[in-house]
Amino acid sequence: MPCAGARHHSLIDMSALDDLFADLPARLTADEVSDALGVTPHTVRRLIQEETPDPLPAYLIGRSWMILRDEFKDWLLRHRNKPLA
Repeated sequence: MPCAGARHHSLIDMSALDDLFADLPARLTADEVSDALGVTPHTVRRLIQEETPDPLPAYLIGRSWMILRDEFKDWLLRHRNKPLA
């Protein structure tokens, strides 16, 4: 179910993001997310743990964070600073 305020995305708008996610596994570590974003793993953990209305969704398994690829992709779309055409 789409969240309130979700935008509709065309296939053209999604192509660059689809390319970024094409080779990623369904379950990601904080290190894999940091590689995809070009930030440090510390930044990824901060995005997960920050107390905002929409932190990066993740699951703590033991001492490691697991991020689901599709939830990560949806989160990136919600945090886009430019409206999709």
